[in-house]
Amino acid sequence: MGEKVAFARSVVWGLVLLLICLFPLTAFASPFLYLTNSAEGTVSVIDMGTHRVVDPAIMVGDGPFGIALNPTGTRLYVTNLQSGTVSIIDTSSNTSIGIQVRVGSEPSGIAIDRKGGKIYVANYGSDTVSVIDPVINEVTGLPITVERNPYGMALNPSGTRLYVSNQGSDAISVIDTTTNKVIESVPVGSLPQGILVTPEGNLLYVANAGSNSVLAIDTVTNKIIGQQVTVGTSPAAIAIDPSGTRLYVANYASDDVSVIDTVSNRVIGPAISVGHNPYAIMVNGSGTLVYVANRGSRTVSVIDVATAKVSETIPYGRK
Repeated sequence: MGEKVAFARSVVWGLVLLLICLFPLTAFASPFLYLTNSAEGTVSVIDMGTHRVVDPAIMVGDGPFGIALNPTGTRLYVTNLQSGTVSIIDTSSNTSIGIQVRVGSEPSGIAIDRKGGKIYVANYGSDTVSVIDPVINEVTGLPITVERNPYGMALNPSGTRLYVSNQGSDAISVIDTTTNKVIESVPVGSLPQGILVTPEGNLLYVANAGSNSVLAIDTVTNKIIGQQVTVGTSPAAIAIDPSGTRLYVANYASDDVSVIDTVSNRVIGPAISVGHNPYAIMVNGSGTLVYVANRGSRTVSVIDVATAKVSETIPYGRK
């Protein structure tokens, strides 16, 4: 287990450049794509209407990593892995508001309750989850102790359950957000990383970077259902299309994207080649385009769903 934890830690520190947040901004004609640049301490912004980078990049803390948007679309929260803080960006101006909320050690994943607005932060280095009150921009209550090296996070649609992937213990912690207590631990594959809850809230999908697989968990019983689906090498992130019938998996070490049919629970078609080290992935609102952030090549690959091919490559950040 010691080697596994060491490998998990090298994955986190080696891959902290990119996470994507895509949403429509009411103050602008088109949505923006946000990407964290760890080495630069910035967040890059891509205009989704023109597919061009908006300058300048937004200054945040040291080692920016995870990104989440508040329910009203007015604030973007960024975890800073190296400084142990969360930065806050005003989305109307795309500038930092200057507040750094101190959380636990090496904050990585972040999730926001779409109804209550509470902000949850996975502290990879301290094996805890912090809860931030967005009204006062401070941590409230005691940290929630989970298992080793919490990384990815996902909330169910009602906000009553928070799921945390723990890379160091190969398990998913299930947290009751009413009591802020862990109610169950679900063993999964090796090095669970990206996770998501389906729009209906009935399934949790987990990408296991160490076992090259994706599995589904029934959120009512907290049991794995069906077989693990083998994908590419080191799946880092997953996204689901608006219809809920397709999962897109970014495979970090094989430089490609696998597509899973959620009805048959099988990979369909050949893997789609993208840039070097794809690490974050997002499907647009109409389900026609998939955006893939490539850490190694500092590009975003745009996949045309109809052709299952990359139709455009967008460079960003400093090489």
